[in-house]
Amino acid sequence: MSQTKQPITVQTVIDRLISPAGEPKANTVDTLKSGNPNAEVSTIAVMFMTTYAGIKQAVEAGADLIITHEPTFYNHMDDPSSLAGDPVYERKRALIEESGIAIFRLHDYVHEYKPDGILLGMLKQLEWESYADERDMHVLNVPEGERQTVGSIMNHLKSKLGIDSVLAAGGLDLPVSRFALSPGAPGFGKHVNFIRNYDADLLIAGETNEWETNEYVRDAIDMGFAKALLVIGHQKSEESGMLTVTEQLREAFPGIEVTFVDSETAMRRV
Repeated sequence: MSQTKQPITVQTVIDRLISPAGEPKANTVDTLKSGNPNAEVSTIAVMFMTTYAGIKQAVEAGADLIITHEPTFYNHMDDPSSLAGDPVYERKRALIEESGIAIFRLHDYVHEYKPDGILLGMLKQLEWESYADERDMHVLNVPEGERQTVGSIMNHLKSKLGIDSVLAAGGLDLPVSRFALSPGAPGFGKHVNFIRNYDADLLIAGETNEWETNEYVRDAIDMGFAKALLVIGHQKSEESGMLTVTEQLREAFPGIEVTFVDSETAMRRV
């Protein structure tokens, strides 16, 4: 007698995404932001940020579930209490509620994959997997005999990530033998540790507070240290990392359509 195939629900997908990180967390931003955990899923949209346009695209594509890395409602905890009555918030909330789409945020858990899922996806996109240091995959070593400079690495980032410009400190002709990739916004402490503990020639950061990492690197350069900094933006430093999630879902649920929704950055340099 054949067994009845169990439907794949929102909760089934969530459980699969959590499992590589170990036990569920008591305190995490990775929660279901909208929708019914028991709803059946046939199409999933994966994205870095649940923008209004991204949600509309997912709804129009027939998605039942969105997996997003960053918040939907403009703050880390997705707390909309200060936005009640705000026309932008209300219109976005209405789109979500009227569509019935489920939204799950995958931030903390994916960073706890071994290796970090976002970092792994970025390394794949940048074709830097072979550069990764076994002690810490954020640290990248240029193979002996290969010449890299801050400028050549910058051009590679622009090409692979579709970036038209970056913020830079230090000379573009500075030779680089070891550099660090620090996606997102982990903060000054981690940035400095990459430079100091691993003696990185170059730090590639997603986002910085301008009075912190930027000024530390400026002082280092003015003191004669051969250091450089490239700031590529939070979104572009992590977005390709969500391809890890896309691939994982396609492998786990071959009968479900899984699409990756990318988007333009919110800001552009003019």
